[in-house]
Amino acid sequence: MKFTRLSIFLFLLIWASVSDAQTDSTTVSDTTETKLPEPKKEKFEWFEFKGYLKFMQTLSFADLKNINVDNLIHNRLNFKFYIPKGGNFTLQLRNRIQFGGSVNFVPGYGEATVQYDGIAPFEFLWISNDSKGIILDSVAFVFSTVIDRLYYDYSNDKFQIRLGRQRVNWGINTTWNPNDIFNSYNIYDFDYEERQGADAVRLKFFPNYMSSFDLAYKFTGRWADDVFALKYLFNKASYDFQFLAGKFKQDVAMGFGWAGSIKTVGFKGEMTYFQPYQFDTLGNLSASVSLDYSWAKGVYLMGTYLFNSTGSNHPINPTLAQVQTIPNAKYLMPAKHNLMAMVSYQFSPIFFGALSTIYSFEINSFILFPSLTFSLKQNLDLDLIAQIYFQELPGDKFKNIGNGIFWRLKWSF
Repeated sequence: MKFTRLSIFLFLLIWASVSDAQTDSTTVSDTTETKLPEPKKEKFEWFEFKGYLKFMQTLSFADLKNINVDNLIHNRLNFKFYIPKGGNFTLQLRNRIQFGGSVNFVPGYGEATVQYDGIAPFEFLWISNDSKGIILDSVAFVFSTVIDRLYYDYSNDKFQIRLGRQRVNWGINTTWNPNDIFNSYNIYDFDYEERQGADAVRLKFFPNYMSSFDLAYKFTGRWADDVFALKYLFNKASYDFQFLAGKFKQDVAMGFGWAGSIKTVGFKGEMTYFQPYQFDTLGNLSASVSLDYSWAKGVYLMGTYLFNSTGSNHPINPTLAQVQTIPNAKYLMPAKHNLMAMVSYQFSPIFFGALSTIYSFEINSFILFPSLTFSLKQNLDLDLIAQIYFQELPGDKFKNIGNGIFWRLKWSF
């Protein structure tokens, strides 16, 4: 009851804040592809600021007798500074306050919120439920700040350089991205739209308008985990094609991808082969292909297939850590064959709904992922989301093994 009363109070507090706000609606985005130089800024146009404030409550349970309640206050701040002599400087960070059952009962929960695969010290655990808090520790909530974008970017019509913590996104498909060797993400973590960044240097060359070379190096502080690769992108016969090759941790990686359409149906795919340095060891092929189609009346359909050559071919017993762990491009899913289907519909200008399902064949796992979005005001959205997990466990039958129910209020500014 205490968490319920606090949730209602936070809802009313955010509602009161946005009722008087006069700012315009802003969509947070992370643009990684830049071909043209920055436009010349007039006076007072050298600085941009935007962000959002969210409150999300999560109810997780395997049965209705034991319901765990978690609460998250999530604030994102995005800054961009345009340099008079060319280029720009970007700073983006996320502040999170978390409290509830997981904070109370999971040891080391606070420290887990600031773990990052990089070399820059841009993660700050101010207050923690463990002994790692900078200001305060061993309390019943967690307050952390993570800078996930901090980079300098300069470009002209032939060249671009970006240095710092950034998102290097080479993926093509919407759901599974074997070509995204720098910044894979957890598909179940819907609340982190911007995705994690990488401490990297990136150079791009544009021989002409229809092609580019992209060279990137991700620093982790450990040579064995560093990633670097070269990608060549070009357009042919109304299709975009890309080839990539490089080092992925302790593997040699070689990949290929495409994006186009078959008449009015979108057709995309990507694959990467990972070969360990020891060539007597079996490598891994990760490949995905997708089809999507949109109707004029607001209906959208998408289907994606993922193949993981070294995936499991028998039921497994998943842990919470495995579900929450960020995968990598080599092992995007635990099963060998995986299928995802999604349908969405814009019921009205202020009401949107979607239903996604994921089935993993060998491990006999099925996930149902419905969501509804209501636009309460121009810059205020309410989301209702569920994640329902079914799986066959070793020595057991196919059954419901866990559920998550989420409601989220988001104010953009």
